[in-house]
Amino acid sequence: MSTNKQLFRLAAPIFIETLLFMLLGVADIYMLSQYNDLAAGAVGAANQLINNLNLIFAIISAGTAVLVAQNVGAKNKLEIERVSSVSIVMNLCLGIAVSLPMLFWGRNILVLMGVTPDLMEHAADYIQIVGGALFLQALLNTAAVIIRSHGYTKQTMLISLGMNVLNIFGDAVLIFGLFGAPVLGAQGVAIATTVSRLLATVVAYTFLFKKVVPVEMFRHIFDKPKQVLKNLMKIGLPAALESMSYSVSQTVVMSLILVSLGEVSYVTRTYAWSICWFAFLFAIAIGQATQIMIGQAVGAKRIDEAYEIGLRNFKISFLLSLGTGLVLFLFGGNLIGIYTDNPKIIAIGAATLAVDAFLEPGRTFNIIFINGLRGAGDVIFPVVMAMISMWLFGVAGGYFFAVVLGYGLPGFWFGFLLDEWIRGFSMFLRWRSKKWTNKSLV
Repeated sequence: MSTNKQLFRLAAPIFIETLLFMLLGVADIYMLSQYNDLAAGAVGAANQLINNLNLIFAIISAGTAVLVAQNVGAKNKLEIERVSSVSIVMNLCLGIAVSLPMLFWGRNILVLMGVTPDLMEHAADYIQIVGGALFLQALLNTAAVIIRSHGYTKQTMLISLGMNVLNIFGDAVLIFGLFGAPVLGAQGVAIATTVSRLLATVVAYTFLFKKVVPVEMFRHIFDKPKQVLKNLMKIGLPAALESMSYSVSQTVVMSLILVSLGEVSYVTRTYAWSICWFAFLFAIAIGQATQIMIGQAVGAKRIDEAYEIGLRNFKISFLLSLGTGLVLFLFGGNLIGIYTDNPKIIAIGAATLAVDAFLEPGRTFNIIFINGLRGAGDVIFPVVMAMISMWLFGVAGGYFFAVVLGYGLPGFWFGFLLDEWIRGFSMFLRWRSKKWTNKSLV
């Protein structure tokens, strides 16, 4: 199979799966915006906390994705089963440990984040329900990366499709009280999210044990578990720290926006961010496919092929990012207008998306080459650069432009732009250096 065909076979289902995930987020925010702007902003705040917590599970999931892909390339079935069994059990334990505090103290944590009383009215129930069931997300994430790393991206797409259709239907019923159901607003979104995630988890594990790895693999849970966990952490912890740094920095920015710029800018950020997800949708799909392709190629000791895959996939993604950036620049106001008719929100949102149009090509460098480096086992360099660039340019720089110079929400986005381009170009240079070629764990 040619490299381009393999990319399409892997990336197309990931694209659709990610699109469905984004549409779900847009549907949640859109339906809530029709119910109450503050409810939409509250769910955005709660989801930022939940996204941070999901990164705890990403420590194991990121390591699992790389180790499984490399061992698929090396055709090492026993090691695949060892890694899979340990990762599932570990993430279940982590999921329970994270879910319990959200169930009992979620409201207190949101207060510490700076969520205002008006937003808290809608956010408290959401964080308790969705946060209290985060162990389901931990299990689902682990199953998905094992399935996907074997090349079964179509199957994870179909699972996501079913979950999202059920979720959107549940949202409509419980937000607006259709078919005689109670009008629950943000609480309804939380219930629909949790039920659909539970069913998706059941389907994912049914497929996993029938088609990918045998359920008997858990007999390997005590077969060198310390070595497996060490390898998972060696890859997963730095990879998760890079994502965690980004997510935590965004949480800090959200708090700064709320405190320094007010609720209008805060709600605008929620709408703008949900649109920005679509701008880098192609890059996310190609990046995840690139990680699988490079992981398998490195596992099979085809280093030159892995290098060319990274460059070729980046060129494709970069061209696509230019096109999506142009759409944001020309039609940003119209896109924000989908959510609200508030002229102030539309004006701020349009200016913010105009800045994002120039940010997206820089983000593509990061998404493709970080995934490529991760697939090869090179995870320390990206996290070091993340710690420096995200906080220096993204947070401090964004605050300088937004608050000190007075450019408001678009000023924060300009700080993000500097971060993505500076960090992204450093990832490109790292890939070109080929220092990642001796980082494989198989």
